[in-house]
Amino acid sequence: MNRLWAMPIGGQNAQADSAFRRVLENAVWLFGGKGAGALLSLVYLAIVAQTLGVATFGVFTLILAFGQAIGTVVGFQSWQTVIRYGARHLADGNVGALRSVLGFTTALDLCAGAFAAILASLGALAAGSTLGWSDQETQMAAWFGLSLLFGQRGTPTGILRLFARFDLAAWSEFTLPVTRLLGTCAAWAADGSLAGYLIAWGVAELATTVVMWATAASQLRAQGVLAGLPQIRGIADENPGILRFAVLTNLTSSIGPIWQQVPILAVGWIIGPASAGGYRIAMQLGTALTKPVTSLARALYPEMAKLTATRDAAAVRLVLIRAALLTTAIGLLAILLVAVAGELLLSLIGGPDYVFVYPIFLVLTIASAVNLSGFGLEPALVALGRPDKALVARGLASIGYLVFLGVLLTMMGPIGAAWATLAANACSVLLLHISFRKLETRLA
Repeated sequence: MNRLWAMPIGGQNAQADSAFRRVLENAVWLFGGKGAGALLSLVYLAIVAQTLGVATFGVFTLILAFGQAIGTVVGFQSWQTVIRYGARHLADGNVGALRSVLGFTTALDLCAGAFAAILASLGALAAGSTLGWSDQETQMAAWFGLSLLFGQRGTPTGILRLFARFDLAAWSEFTLPVTRLLGTCAAWAADGSLAGYLIAWGVAELATTVVMWATAASQLRAQGVLAGLPQIRGIADENPGILRFAVLTNLTSSIGPIWQQVPILAVGWIIGPASAGGYRIAMQLGTALTKPVTSLARALYPEMAKLTATRDAAAVRLVLIRAALLTTAIGLLAILLVAVAGELLLSLIGGPDYVFVYPIFLVLTIASAVNLSGFGLEPALVALGRPDKALVARGLASIGYLVFLGVLLTMMGPIGAAWATLAANACSVLLLHISFRKLETRLA
C-alpha cells in the first residue's frame, strides 16, 4: 500500500497535530471572509444576471473572463515568495533583508499590473469582434482592462500571512465582495447597464487593493519594517533562487486561466455569449460551494513550509492525509447538495432562464470534488522548494485539458467543456501525487 495513504490517523504525531490545528484555525479566519464573500457574490451575480438578461450577461461574462485571464497570466503569486524567503529573515531578525524581499515582490506586482492593463486593453480592441462584441462593448472591455493596473495584491497578502494575521487578511479581502455588492446596487439603481456593472467591478478592485496595503503597512510599522527604504540590488545574492522561484510560481499560477477563464471564452466563441453566461453561472455556484477548501489551501502552505524545514516526513504525510479526508468529505457534500437542489439554486440566482445549465453545474461540481481530493499536494511541492514539479504536473494536465476541451466542446456543446474539466482534474491529481511521491525521500 502506498506509504502516503497508509499513515495512521490519530494523535501520534504532536507536530502534525499542532500544524493541522493551526491550519484549521487560520482557514476559519480566511473562510469567514471568503465564505461570506461567496454568499455576497451570489447576490450581486443574481442582480447582474437577471437585470442584463441572458445575452448581455453573456457579454459581461466574456469581458470579465478576458480581463481576469490576462491578469492571472501576467500576475505573480508574490505572496508565496514573501512567505518562503521572508519567513527565514523574520525568524533571524534580519529586518533589512525582509524589507528587500518585500521591495522585490512589490516591484513585481507593480510591473505585472501595468503590463496586464496595457495587454488587456489592447487585446480587447483586437479580439472584440472575434468574441462577438459590438464596437461599444469592445470599447467598454478596453476601458475595463485598465482596472487590472491595481488588481495585483500578492505582496500585502503575503505580509499578513507571514505575520500570521489571517484575521486581518480575511477582513481586508472582504472589501472586494462588499464594494462589488454596493457598486452593483448603485449601478442597478442608476440604469442597470453593462457599463455601470463593469465600473462597479473596477472600483471594487481599487478599493480592495487600497485596504489590503493599508492593513499590511500597519503590520509592517508595528514590526519596525517600515523604518527605511528597501534595497533591491543584490536581492538574489541574499536570497538564492528567489527570481527562479518567483518565475516558476508565476508560471504555475498562469495555468489557472486555462481551467477557469478559457472554457468560458471558448464556449462564448464557439457557441455564443448566452451559453458563456450560463456556463459562468454554473462555475460561480460551484466555486461558492468549494470556498472552504480554497481557504484551507491558503492556510496550509505556511504550515507545510514550516514542516518541511524540520524534515519530519511523518508529520507532512499525516497533515496531507487529514487535509485530503476533510476536503474529500466537503466535495461529496457539495455533489449531494447540487444533485438535490441544483436546479433550485440556478433558478434563484440566475432565474428560470438559467436552469438549462443544471447538467453542466452537476458535472463541474463532481470535477471540483475530484480536484479537492488532492489539493494539498501542490502546496506541499511548493513548500518543498520544488514549484517546478507542480508546474510540470499542472502543465501536462492543462495540455490534456485543452485537447479534451477542443474535442468535447465541439462534439457535445457546453457540457463537453464540463466533462473536459472533470477528466483533466483527475489527470492533474494523479500527476501531482506521482510528483510528491518522488520527493518524499527528501523529507526522510
